[in-house]
Amino acid sequence: MSKGSNSSGLRRYNERVLISELRRLGLASKFELAKLANLTPQAVTRIIDDLEQADLVVQRGKVQRGLGQPSTMYALNPKGAFSIGVNAGRNDIQILLMDFCGNVMSKVAHEFTLPDPDFLIDKVVQGVNYLQGSLAPALQPRIVGVGLAMPWFMGAWQRELNMDDELAQRWNAFNPREQLVGKIHLPVFVENDCSAAAAAELKLGCGNSINNFLYIFIGTFVGGGVILHGELESGVHGNAGALASMPVTPSALDTVPPVTGPFETLANRVSIYALRRHLNARGFPINNISQLSSLLPAAQAALDEWIEDAIDAFSFVIFSATGVLDLEAIVLDANLPRDLVQVLVDKLAERVNLLTPTGVLAPQVLIGSIGQDARAIGGAILPFYANFSPDKNVMLSGD
Repeated sequence: MSKGSNSSGLRRYNERVLISELRRLGLASKFELAKLANLTPQAVTRIIDDLEQADLVVQRGKVQRGLGQPSTMYALNPKGAFSIGVNAGRNDIQILLMDFCGNVMSKVAHEFTLPDPDFLIDKVVQGVNYLQGSLAPALQPRIVGVGLAMPWFMGAWQRELNMDDELAQRWNAFNPREQLVGKIHLPVFVENDCSAAAAAELKLGCGNSINNFLYIFIGTFVGGGVILHGELESGVHGNAGALASMPVTPSALDTVPPVTGPFETLANRVSIYALRRHLNARGFPINNISQLSSLLPAAQAALDEWIEDAIDAFSFVIFSATGVLDLEAIVLDANLPRDLVQVLVDKLAERVNLLTPTGVLAPQVLIGSIGQDARAIGGAILPFYANFSPDKNVMLSGD
């Protein structure tokens, strides 16, 4: 490899470092960026000037700090780049357009009873075309890609999702990236839905203050993502944070089917699927979680039963993960009303502090910063992550 390509790669890596620092800080001077990135002021000046020329960075006035000349402040240009994020869930699809600063500009959504791969591809293509067309023609070339966040092994949940054999087989043979590449003219990035949501939390949420955390998202089922040393850890098979199948103790609720295997799994106790099953069994018909508020306060006692059972199951998972990874924090979010997520976080923090085993340091338990759209925003983060986040491989390739 030539010296020139190494030099080009180092320059590209440093650009990404500065972009990441501006994303984290929101606003900074060249001098502040040089200190944070451990670069010379001259190098930062050259890079920031080039990023400004490329419309990725803009000036945001001057600030007087101490003696001397006021410092020019810089920020990311929200119109510098755009991304389209897709969350393909088991019962719904969200597709959104996001600017370079992480602001959601517009969104489309669909709900369904059974997930179907052909329906998914059709709605994603329609949504991408609509959102692409919603931008001014001059800005459309700045869309850097489409990020698809979706659960792995969709066909493996045949019984829980009431799929017939034919539909489950179609899901098992489905390659979403291959299907989309031929139908949309943008780069396509695919990641597990909850890992993508963890990346969104890293880049746009609590990742500003913590670098090592287990991210948990309660959706139709439950999933997670692992953040280590400020980076998304996907694992050898892209399956890190696969919490749905993690073993837990049997439930105390009579609405949870008896354990048929060697252990109970987290998804059978902690998921919107499990919550709906419990409420229906207690005489409160519910097909979609958006109906929950209409059942309260009559269903509060049944909801509290599920919450206590969920906290009990969660504590085993958290102590196992923390014992292995020595995490700073657990970040919990959900496709649930915000006040209910806060109740879960508060009760889980109390349980963790009460029952932390000897030899394990209790992690913080924090509520996610992003909320119900975390997976779709995580999808939109994927193209930004690929194009603008620091990656030491860039130093070698110059890519």
